Amino acid sequence: MIQRLRDVLSPRDVRGIEAGFSIIEVMVAMMVFAIMSVGIAYGIANTLQLTQTSRGRETAVALASQDIDTLRQTAAASTGGIFKVISAAGTDNTKTVGGVQYRIDRAVSWVQSDGATGACGTSNGKLAYKSVVETVSWPSPRGGGTSSTSVTSAIAPSDAVTDPGYGTLIVSVATASGAPYAGVAITVTPVSGSGAAALTTAVQPTDAQGCSYAVNVTPGDYTVTASTPGGIDTAQAQPSSQTPITVTAGASSPVPFVYDRASQLTLRYAEGFNATLPTNMVTTLSSSSGGLDTVRPWDVTSSTLAITSSSTPSLPVFPFTSGYTVYAGPYSNSSASSSSCLSPNPAAWSTPNPSGAIGVAPQSIETSPGAAASASVMMGVAAIKGVKGRYITAVSSSSPAAGDPGCSAGMTMKFPVSASDTATIALPFGTWTLYSGTAFGATTKNEVASNASNVSTVTSGSVNQKSVLLVISYDNTITLDPRGQTS
Repeated sequence: MIQRLRDVLSPRDVRGIEAGFSIIEVMVAMMVFAIMSVGIAYGIANTLQLTQTSRGRETAVALASQDIDTLRQTAAASTGGIFKVISAAGTDNTKTVGGVQYRIDRAVSWVQSDGATGACGTSNGKLAYKSVVETVSWPSPRGGGTSSTSVTSAIAPSDAVTDPGYGTLIVSVATASGAPYAGVAITVTPVSGSGAAALTTAVQPTDAQGCSYAVNVTPGDYTVTASTPGGIDTAQAQPSSQTPITVTAGASSPVPFVYDRASQLTLRYAEGFNATLPTNMVTTLSSSSGGLDTVRPWDVTSSTLAITSSSTPSLPVFPFTSGYTVYAGPYSNSSASSSSCLSPNPAAWSTPNPSGAIGVAPQSIETSPGAAASASVMMGVAAIKGVKGRYITAVSSSSPAAGDPGCSAGMTMKFPVSASDTATIALPFGTWTLYSGTAFGATTKNEVASNASNVSTVTSGSVNQKSVLLVISYDNTITLDPRGQTS
């Protein structure tokens, strides 16, 4: 009864009882759920990545600490143990933990009593202890890169490196590129009369950091030599030596070398002219890194040695990364006018000739450690008649021709006896007085210079004239000019 009365008073809509959620409500609910799911998933992924990063960092610190502990044991094992604590590249020092590969780079440097730091030691302070920086890197869990962490520590020697009454020699060897040169033999020889004494222990070759040490060295002066097969230094010396190196008690004496495998440089003089070259001529190697070096590719004293432009002497040179420009003759751009000799450098002929040409610098030759290189050396060429059985001598003129930058230092070039009546000779660029005689290098007779018809230029140049009281005559000089010459 009551239910029927309720139905009459409050009728129910059967359609409402059967109705559900609309499609819009469902889509809104799904979108809200998706947003919440993405945020939750990102949070979970981020948490996992942070956990992996934290775990990787903990492992990296443990590996770095383990390596440092090993180094401490090495340093404490013997008096010289500290010298075995050296840098190591991660390419040679990797460990895999939990499927992840860790690279361990170790940078080691000396800290000296005066606070100076360096791979080998760079000051006069005593060698105190070594600073070690371990950098461990591993693939980033986020992908596309690496993560890394560093640990720094100090490692002290088991006792003082050098006794107070003695000194230390610190030898460092770097290559042309500045990299450390390992395996270079080092010898230390006392200089007589300086109070120095022979070492009781042989000096070890340079280590991976290019360092070698002589400890407990008696105060005095020493000669320190670096050598390795095929090695050369920036002064073109094989092997390389420095002397005197003074050792004082309670201090260190740094001895830095720049040393590398030689490049073999082949020289081609006055190429294609089959000319005779001066027996005593030097060659100048110019480098923006090493300055000017004078080399002697052949004997400088022989009166019978015949060197022609078909000869191609080869000599070892330091492999400067900037390469070399090669000049025939003793080129010098010294600021002291009495020491300068500019004419052998074609680029120094900067005044245009009547055709408007100026001298052009020779091409720079690249050199690499242990590799071969070749250079064409520009020279002037002249032909001289009436010289069979006679020697020729050329002396640079103190009054250079117009456009010739001159050679204040002077040049004298000597040629061997001529086997034929006409001699074709090659000379550095410049203005020359020519002589011929029966003695090697003689300048007392001047049969050649007295007759202009005997002299002619093969390459660019001129047989010079002078005017006296309106009379034009040969002035006994010849100019070999690089302006307009390309080889």
